[in-house]
Order: sequence, then C-alpha cells, then structure tokens
Amino acid sequence: MTELPAPGLAEGVVPHGERTVGGRSARLREEVVRAAARLIEEGRDLDAVSVRAVADAAGVTVAAVYRLFAGRGELIFEVCERRFRELDRACEEAAAASADPLESLRLRGRAYVRFGLAHPQEYRVWFMSKPGITPAWTAERIVKGPVVTHLVGAVQNCLDAGVIRPADPTMVAFSLWSAVHGLTSLFVTKPTFPWPDIDELIDHILSMLVVGLVPGREELTKRAVAAERASIARELHDVIAHNVSVMVVEAGANRVNPPAQPAAAMEAFASIEATGRQALSETRRLLGLMRREGERQSSAPQPGLEHLTALAAQVQKAGLPVTIQVRGDPRPVPTGLNLSAYRIIQEALTNVLKHAGPTSTEVIVRYLDRELQIEVADQGPRIPSVRDGSEGTGHGLIGMRERVALYGGRLDVGPVPGGGFRVWACLPLERPP
Repeated sequence: MTELPAPGLAEGVVPHGERTVGGRSARLREEVVRAAARLIEEGRDLDAVSVRAVADAAGVTVAAVYRLFAGRGELIFEVCERRFRELDRACEEAAAASADPLESLRLRGRAYVRFGLAHPQEYRVWFMSKPGITPAWTAERIVKGPVVTHLVGAVQNCLDAGVIRPADPTMVAFSLWSAVHGLTSLFVTKPTFPWPDIDELIDHILSMLVVGLVPGREELTKRAVAAERASIARELHDVIAHNVSVMVVEAGANRVNPPAQPAAAMEAFASIEATGRQALSETRRLLGLMRREGERQSSAPQPGLEHLTALAAQVQKAGLPVTIQVRGDPRPVPTGLNLSAYRIIQEALTNVLKHAGPTSTEVIVRYLDRELQIEVADQGPRIPSVRDGSEGTGHGLIGMRERVALYGGRLDVGPVPGGGFRVWACLPLERPP
C-alpha cells in the first residue's frame, strides 16, 4: 500500500473539481501539475514530491500552489488522474490494432499492464493507496472513466460477435480488470522479483483469461448440433414436400383422367414409383446424418443447379409445364450456395404445384458479375394467405428466407400484376478473378 498524506481540506477550501479556475490561474494550475508530473517521472519517488519542490520546479511560490490545491495529496491525485486518461488512450490505440474482438481485448490488457509498469508511482497512488487516503471522488472517476467504460464496450463487441459465452458485459469487464490489475500490482510492488520474460508472461496470462471467456467444447458442440438439426429439418421438408407433392398431383391427375392405353398408365405408375424411391433415398440419407458421429455414413452428392433439367422433367411428369432459362456465363459456385439455389427453385415449383396447379411456369437463372439471381414465375391464380407468405408460417417460405439470409442475399415473393406469382432470390457471389 502506498503511504500518502490524506488530502484533507482546510476550512473554506473548495473540494477537487469544484474550484473556479480561469485565465492566469488556469495556466498556473497547468504549470504546477506538469511540474509535479515531471518530478514523479524523473525521481520515481513520491517522498521527493513536496509542495515546495513542485513550487520550485514550476517557478512559483508555495503560497501560489496552496491557492490552487488544498495540499500535496490533492495535487498528486490530480497528476494521477491525468495519467489515468492517458492510460485509456494507450489501451484504445492498442486495441485498434486488431479487428478480431478477442485479440483486441487481449491487446487492451497488455497495454494496460505495460502502462502501469511505465508509470508505477502514479499507478500506486491511483489504484493502490490505503483506504481513507484515496479521495472519495477517485472511485467515481474510475468506475465512470473511459478505461472501464471502453472495456465494457469491448466486451459487448465480443458478445455481439458471438465469440464469448453470453454474460453481463459489466460483470465480465470488471472480472477482466480485476485480474489485469492484480497482475500489474504484482509487477509494480515486486520489480526485483525474478519474473520470467515480462512480455511472454503478460501474453500467456491474458491469453488464458481470454480463452476462459470462449464457449467450451461441450457448449460449441451443442450449438453445432442445433444448427445441424435445423439444417436437416429444412432438407427433410424440401425433400418430402416436393416429392410427395409431385406424387400426389401425378396420381390425382391419372385418377381423374385415366390413360386410355395400358402403356401410358404403366409409365405414369413408373414415374410415381421413381419419385417415391427418390424421396425414400434422400430421407434415409438425411436420417443417417442424425446418427452419432462415430456411426455417420458418407452422404450422397447434393443436388445443384446442374440438376435443374432433371427437376424440370420431374415436375412436368406431374403436369406442370415448366421452362428453364440460364442467362449469363454459367460457372461453378460454392457447394452450399449451389444447393441453396436448387432448393429455392425446387420449393418454388412445389408451391406452384400445390397452390396453382398445372399452370405455365418459367424458371430463370442469371449469372451476374457478383451475384446469382433466381426467378420462378407462374401464370396461375393468386391465393393470398397461402402463396404470398402474408401469414409467414409455412416451412417452405421460412426455409427460403433462411437459405437466402445465410449468404446475405435478398428474397422477394408475391403476386404479379395481371395474375400469377413470382419468387425472386439474389445470392451474392465472390468477385470473379
């Protein structure tokens, strides 16, 4: 603990922060504070910083110093408060060196410790004085000061980025500050202790602190499992809704208008059988993904835009006239995006079958410089609450929105003036080389 005379105030003296200082008095106060700061910096000895020593260094009388400050203690705390503001600037500059919120947090802590080592006397006074010695206003200055508030903000950035487990940002910030302060205090009070390399020790301890904020393996596993289950649920919906819809529509059409020739009937039954087998195959594959990791089997190739011709043939057999146009220069796209584009088209065609029946439908895929656009438009009647998503509860539309949002794209669904319905999606692509 640092021994420092309590800055008691003489009768009639105005407490810190409440004196009216202007003109020449303000300039004189600044000169006195700078002189005291120089003495502390040069001598590294608080006992040598007396009011007379400060007055001599500033070229003023002792009485002039006492007209500005209640005593030596208040003057020294004024110097230390300014150092505290410099500490914040040092931490902010260090944190700005990295865009990674966790690394930025580590750099902030490193700068804090280094600043305390560079200014040990001021650090002792500001943070390590005995109870009753430190003026009451210093606690408020610390808690509401920029060092703490900026640290809380840095923790909030980590929470917003999802790189640390959910918690009260203020609680996390004070926990980090307590640990870093303890490390700094050890270095300040035991400068001759045979510490390992200071920089390596600081980095090692700060890295351990930061890692402790990161979700553990079990928590990360739970998140991954939840995300995977949501993905599988979307896939199951797409597979079952599309294939079963095709089967129902095709079977219904053949029931209402039975083929005159046995060969045509056999072809219709074969098409329904093939669609059902495809649904079973894809469903088995998806359910297989839900087994334990050790039992996971290799998955079949995922469908993509290269399979649109087969998709069109499938829905045409169900009675939906569909044409596919590809505009621009087709090129390979990321696997996940390719699957999402295919599923969006598949879901849109399924909705046409379910809600509009056998109406002329057009699918347009546009390969642009930096985005892939998908458009599925039909000429069928409008059924508002079912087709345009005004209720917004259908898994199909929700799945479309989630797939588009995953890639930062845009989705627009709704009726077309004059009749029909349109699904339009835009998925950003990387800039081509």
